[in-house]
Amino acid sequence: MDTKAPAAKTPTDSDATFDAKFNAALTSDYNYRGYTLSNHLPSVSSNVELDYSIFFTSVNGASVQFPGLSHFQMTNTVGLRPVFDKLTIEGGVGYYSYPGSVVDESYAELYLSPSYVIDKLTLGVNFYYAPTYYRTGAWENYNSITGKYDLGSGWQLSGELGHQGFGTTNPTATSPPIKLPDYVYGNIGVTYTYKSLAFDVHVHATTLSKQSCFLITGTGSATGGSNGCDPAIIGTVTWSTTASELKAALGEKK
Repeated sequence: MDTKAPAAKTPTDSDATFDAKFNAALTSDYNYRGYTLSNHLPSVSSNVELDYSIFFTSVNGASVQFPGLSHFQMTNTVGLRPVFDKLTIEGGVGYYSYPGSVVDESYAELYLSPSYVIDKLTLGVNFYYAPTYYRTGAWENYNSITGKYDLGSGWQLSGELGHQGFGTTNPTATSPPIKLPDYVYGNIGVTYTYKSLAFDVHVHATTLSKQSCFLITGTGSATGGSNGCDPAIIGTVTWSTTASELKAALGEKK
């Protein structure tokens, strides 16, 4: 990289662009950083993102099967995504909530995710931090490196290797403070894209034991542990489009 980065692409008011992105997905298992949020059952999700210049906001909804929570997870995100030639720096805040749950376990998470393109390879790093994970009082921090390689003909190889860290939960009337276990998470797989459809298969795995998985997820039992963090091969089909693509398909001027 040059020692001095080129200026960010920040359009003026006269030429700033607005676009909207839409996608819907069906996955065989909703896996979040190595553990299932759908009890190893299929999950459906949809996402809407609005972009203006370097600013964006998105709303994501997904079906979940998690103890004590509703069957619907919402993730609202706002952030910035400036582009410096081959370098993209995305950062923002996401808010996870479960409308209809008896207990409010929603929480916010800050993140920074820069990525850099080298020919057909895209490398990225991710930094996430939440002051209180699911309102337990324990902070959480997730850092990872990612890689995507364009194999050509619509095929892409991608993977991620990350470390999830936790603090200590607040004591309750029935439980003392608990230091949630840290762990390593990784995934690798391939994606085939045809027009607006993407077909994806990835292998997910963690270093968590069944007992440690129980402490983090609350699934299973204290004696037998949880199988929610077991290695999994997961397939996903995603449909994606943008407002500009829809206008073009309808023959309208972009």
